[in-house]
Amino acid sequence: MYLLAHSGITLGAAYAIEKAVNCRRADDRPEAGPAVRGSLRIDYRFILLGSLLLDIIDKPLGLILLPGVLANGRTFLHTLLFLSFTLLAAAMLYRQRRAMWGIFIAFGVLMHFIMDAMWTDPVTFYWPLYGAFLAHPGISVWILQSWVQSLIEEPRLYIPEIAGFLILLFFTVRIIIQKQVKAFFSQGWL
Repeated sequence: MYLLAHSGITLGAAYAIEKAVNCRRADDRPEAGPAVRGSLRIDYRFILLGSLLLDIIDKPLGLILLPGVLANGRTFLHTLLFLSFTLLAAAMLYRQRRAMWGIFIAFGVLMHFIMDAMWTDPVTFYWPLYGAFLAHPGISVWILQSWVQSLIEEPRLYIPEIAGFLILLFFTVRIIIQKQVKAFFSQGWL
């Protein structure tokens, strides 16, 4: 999957979780009113960062910097090792400092793994236990060219890319109409 699918679908999933958790807490304590103390407040900047982090680092590394050595844009961060490290770091940050931003990044990373179905590529997913990322001929150096080519050759990518685009468009229009652009960039709230 790509930029729009990773960011939009992950953002939508986090938003749905936030609303479901807060609705449930409000139902448990109706006397507390709509602003229930201890409600979940997600910083969507970290959700977006986590959803794109793997590609921000792996795509340039695998396709531009080391195209003759690495196979593709799914390298070191697309591994079970990195996912485990991210989840562990998020749990430690929360336990020691009650910092939620690590959990938000880890959620984005986990969603990226799910959407890429990384378990279907055992050489990458289980690196370094299962093998190495060996170069394959014909890898495009330019990420945009690769994205467009994949969209042309694989129509199955249209649905998640369109879904991601529509979710991103919805939230963008929403924060503009509600004049919450500053709140989003300063606090990450939707």
